[in-house]
Amino acid sequence: MKIEVAVDATATTKEKGDLLENLSSKLLSAQSYSVIKEIRLTAVELDLLCKNQINGKEIYVECKAYRGNIDANILKNLLGTLHLKEYSEAWLISTGEFGKEARGFIEEWKKKPIAQASKLSFFGPDQLIEALISSGIIKRTPEDKAVDFLGSVNLLGQWILLVTKFGNFWAASVLSGGIPSGVICYYASNNELVEDDALLAKIADTDSSFNNLPFDVPAKFKHYKVDVTTTPFTDVVEVQTGQSWSDYRPARPEDFVGRVKDINNIFDFFKNIKEGITNTRVFAITGNSGMGKSSLIAKLREKANNLHNKNKYFVFPV
Repeated sequence: MKIEVAVDATATTKEKGDLLENLSSKLLSAQSYSVIKEIRLTAVELDLLCKNQINGKEIYVECKAYRGNIDANILKNLLGTLHLKEYSEAWLISTGEFGKEARGFIEEWKKKPIAQASKLSFFGPDQLIEALISSGIIKRTPEDKAVDFLGSVNLLGQWILLVTKFGNFWAASVLSGGIPSGVICYYASNNELVEDDALLAKIADTDSSFNNLPFDVPAKFKHYKVDVTTTPFTDVVEVQTGQSWSDYRPARPEDFVGRVKDINNIFDFFKNIKEGITNTRVFAITGNSGMGKSSLIAKLREKANNLHNKNKYFVFPV
């Protein structure tokens, strides 16, 4: 899973770092830490200095809004800061993945005694996103909602959590022919679809990995999708005949008389279709209500099911 701090092309490195620090502050506050931002002490620049509101424990938190990998030197510097300032713990929060040497450093550190190993905590993209979800700051990726909106899971591509000055958003590429062709966005706080065109334009103008794709997917789908809920439907039921000759419902086939010529003409029409004599496939039986159209159809069904016609003609009266 990926997380990116997305800013305008003219934004400074500090502005990008501030966005991640603000998000980290919310995470720490949810864990009962009070946060003091950008504390600078001699020879050391601290990103976040935090104090636990319950036990008074102080921790140092370094935030790295990286797109590339984190190397082992950053972790070693974090360890040096921990020892130099004698903090209870030191955390690294990074949007970039840990490189090979950094992963090796983390694995070696985890093997140390618990009392020592617990002094350093490492949050890569996966760990950071899980922590944000557990703290209630964001929701999980709204995959079900996106699939329902797009109509198929095969149209849904990669998810990225975008941290911007406009808010935090779950963004996913929308595929066409297996290739990303657009982006769909949801508010990360409540998984509501972003449909505000002005806001989508601002997100599209950031330096995210999706900035070469259009963010107008909701507008396009609104234009092309048919709202079936507004289309009125008529109930269609099979023709039911009466139980006696005097029943007000359509006549039973055995009570139906006349229309022999019409019935024969209709079955001749069926025969001509079967033998390829005609290309016509549609015809109509017209007449006022009560003139026996449904009774005639019921009679046609009976004749289609007799010994001579069975499995040759199929009539389903509705």
